[in-house]
Amino acid sequence: MKGIRFKIKNEYDNVFYKIFKNIDCNEYAWYIVEDEIYYPAGENYFDKDYYTNSEFQKLIRYGIYYPVFANIQVYRKQDEIENIQIYQDFINSSCQLALFVTDNEFVDIYVKNEKWLNIIYQNAINNNFENIKYIEDDSYIRNKFSAYSD
Repeated sequence: MKGIRFKIKNEYDNVFYKIFKNIDCNEYAWYIVEDEIYYPAGENYFDKDYYTNSEFQKLIRYGIYYPVFANIQVYRKQDEIENIQIYQDFINSSCQLALFVTDNEFVDIYVKNEKWLNIIYQNAINNNFENIKYIEDDSYIRNKFSAYSD
């Protein structure tokens, strides 16, 4: 399997916590590659491009935010972020997970760790996300690895 796709509610929430709950990412860092994610007052939610796992987990768990567009990637702490344009770049990179939110509701997640994929799938079910599907073949892969295109 290449990933998972589902639909989230178009609302302020801590949806990233719900998606990533129970994923062990202690040896990883989170990179905010593209984002339009807002606090209820309208300010940008993320104020930097790089977060340690503990920083990221604290932000997504206790905050309320509204993701319009997002491209968030996970790398091991020692790895450098790479310019990923297409799925093959992802496969050849050290990026372990790429999350995309498009148009406030549509989520695609590509992940190399099957255990993480299964946890995310179960989290999607537990949180009543809609249209949950594994991304299994090339016909469902995004044309570009960007939050602003599919």
